[in-house]
Amino acid sequence: MEKQNIIVLLVALICSGPLSKSNAENPNQKPNILLILSDDQGYSELGAFIDMADPDNLKAKDIAKWEKITETSVTNAPIDVCMEAARKCMPNVDRLAQMGMRFTDFHTAPTCAPARSALMTSCYPQRFGVWCNGDFEGSGRGFPLGVKFPVALLKESGYFTGISGKWHLGHQPGEWPNERGFDWFFGFDRSHTLKYGSQILKKNGKSVPAKGWLADQTTDEAIEFLKLAQEKKKPFFLYVAYNEPHGDTPRPPQKYIDYFKSGSDNVDVHFSEMYGMDCGIGRIIDQLKETGEFDNTLIMYTSDNGQARGPYHLGFHIGREYLVPIPGNSPFTGCKWSPWEGAVRTPLIVKLPGGVPAKSSDVLVSIMDIFPTVLDYVGIDVPSSMKLDGKSFLPILQGDVDVDPDRMLFWVSDSQDPFPNTPQHQQMMRELPNPSDVATREERFPPAWYVRTENWKLIGWDTLPPMLFKINEDLGEENDVAENYPEIVRDLQKQFAGWVETLADPIEYPEFQWRKVKRSSRKFKEPANK
Repeated sequence: MEKQNIIVLLVALICSGPLSKSNAENPNQKPNILLILSDDQGYSELGAFIDMADPDNLKAKDIAKWEKITETSVTNAPIDVCMEAARKCMPNVDRLAQMGMRFTDFHTAPTCAPARSALMTSCYPQRFGVWCNGDFEGSGRGFPLGVKFPVALLKESGYFTGISGKWHLGHQPGEWPNERGFDWFFGFDRSHTLKYGSQILKKNGKSVPAKGWLADQTTDEAIEFLKLAQEKKKPFFLYVAYNEPHGDTPRPPQKYIDYFKSGSDNVDVHFSEMYGMDCGIGRIIDQLKETGEFDNTLIMYTSDNGQARGPYHLGFHIGREYLVPIPGNSPFTGCKWSPWEGAVRTPLIVKLPGGVPAKSSDVLVSIMDIFPTVLDYVGIDVPSSMKLDGKSFLPILQGDVDVDPDRMLFWVSDSQDPFPNTPQHQQMMRELPNPSDVATREERFPPAWYVRTENWKLIGWDTLPPMLFKINEDLGEENDVAENYPEIVRDLQKQFAGWVETLADPIEYPEFQWRKVKRSSRKFKEPANK
């Protein structure tokens, strides 16, 4: 009888299939989390999203405009050459998209620090006085020390938490990752650093030397963290924050450039930044597979904001030799620092443990939703004392079409001038005392703000006439319909005014600009016939 029981048990084990190393050792292992963030990556600069910018199927940019962009670009590369390079530059991330879900209406912030602030707090960063990068790089002050980051809840629940890469959320005592809920940290603390020979790299509070190309070193350190998690036999949360393709940058290692051979050195160099980063992601995935943790890991990939340079801001660059070829932020208008979709809409890919058939969602979601989704997935309750603006989109991953069709997103920040040739831009230029004077961006142009719903987007600059777009039909924000829908304009303005009342004074952002926002928002609450 005992032999029969043993035989039955062996048959059951064989039929159940092989166990992963991790789950075989610890069947109660919680799911791991891997969050990967690129820096200033264009919406269509990867194969999983290139269909949004296909010149044969453009919704917002026609072929003539693309040809004009190509003519004025320093790349001098045909459209098909640029498109092919974008299509092939991130094969590992594309494979994740094939196993998961891509979100095509995912919103972040126009610049780096506010986006990372929204990510790490699951709140609008303006609630804490964070309006722009300067709020961390001027006075050096970061978040109020009393603000608890959701990652701390993971640590308190037994997760081994780590970050490899860019922090950009403060560098005073109490503001470093190890003091905000991370057990382990490698990286740097500001908007960017040298990608060869950086002098500001730190590891768990101590300065460390640069080794080769920074993206490769970021990957090496991430893999070291995974090995430590394996040794500790603990579930992990790993945040890998690459600094690619953010400028300034020298040429990436030649082995990444040689992957393309497009005939355009500019194209090869630019897309090799994404490809080198993707090779690092592939190495991280290989490490997960080697330890049996790949099928027990929730993986998310996105960018902090849209491309900063190139065809959607023609002729603009920030001290680098190479400009950005198309497709960049297509099919959207605008680039980093602006309120346009090209700045604030980025690709998001989510792979659940075990994977699901490739799917796509056009539901409006936000970078503030990342941690609520993670906590929801692993079963950690958020205490009532943490008032989060973000919402879990786990139901969407599990099959719900839309969990909140009335969702609204708000933003206000410093901005470059409005998109050229709009009436708003022309009025601003007329109001300058001397348009030929060189003035700071803040002095020349008022702060930009916007309200987003699933169907509409309202953009404004101080008291200038706002612009309204049917964003679900007009991805390129080319047709201002504010005059046709005054009631929608008024409603969204009132919603914005109510949101402004919840915000804190800026840490570093100019006080006179903050007064402009409050002054204009108060007028939005006045009756229309007053």
